[in-house]
Amino acid sequence: MSSRSRNRPPKLEPRAARATIAAVPTREELVERAKLAGAAGGPEPGPTELRRLVDNMARGDRRALGELGPIPGLTALDGWSAITAIFGATPEDPRIDPRCTIVGAERAATRIRAVAATGVRIALATAHPASLLALYGAFADIARRAGGDVIDVADSGPMRADGRAQRWLRWVDGVATVTDGSALCATNDGEVAREWLFLVPRPSLVIADGPFAEVAWEAGIEVVVLAGLDRPAPAIAAAREARCTVVPLRTDRAPRNYGVVRSLVELPAGPGYTPEM
Repeated sequence: MSSRSRNRPPKLEPRAARATIAAVPTREELVERAKLAGAAGGPEPGPTELRRLVDNMARGDRRALGELGPIPGLTALDGWSAITAIFGATPEDPRIDPRCTIVGAERAATRIRAVAATGVRIALATAHPASLLALYGAFADIARRAGGDVIDVADSGPMRADGRAQRWLRWVDGVATVTDGSALCATNDGEVAREWLFLVPRPSLVIADGPFAEVAWEAGIEVVVLAGLDRPAPAIAAAREARCTVVPLRTDRAPRNYGVVRSLVELPAGPGYTPEM
């Protein structure tokens, strides 16, 4: 070994960087990251469109009310009051508040358990099976475990739905959907929803979205409804009647995005809980 090598200082390893621990996301942040509410992207009415929708509901426009009938005495101010209370949205900021999603989900789970504990019939249906079917499966499990009788019957049809023939109603683990026989289909058809309600034994509680929830509420049945700002009429029902619980969220996300809501309804937890996604 040369003298030069002997005189060199020992080679030191670089100091290890201090590890930083990421903050545990809040439930509100998880809901927003899943794009179910808040500023995260998603097709929903802008300020002008939502104002027009509220004005049209006040005028009794059936396209704005969905399958709900005109509500006597409803004003645009009443409509905004209900939408702000349920969705957290305002004319200036027409977005679903993630906190409202959390509160709505927890209230829905509490109500489902309370009703199911009496052993009554409960019906579930979704107009958005590609997004919501797994979440409804969680609601069905909650109802069964609490003692409820979840309605599950054989296929019914054929019938017309959304202008197309050869459609059937099919129950998937207790959740009613529309099918063409090989695929599950989204629907906005109120007639299909009325046919569904006619076919099943009258339930004491309906858990649904879109026309299924609206038709059930019009029939005098208590509903737990999943709704976005593109179909906000159930907020009016919730503000005026005790028999409507709304879970405000976007209804067109991928099924895995609803994992945060499943965790809320299956195992309600305090702030900082991180669900499996």
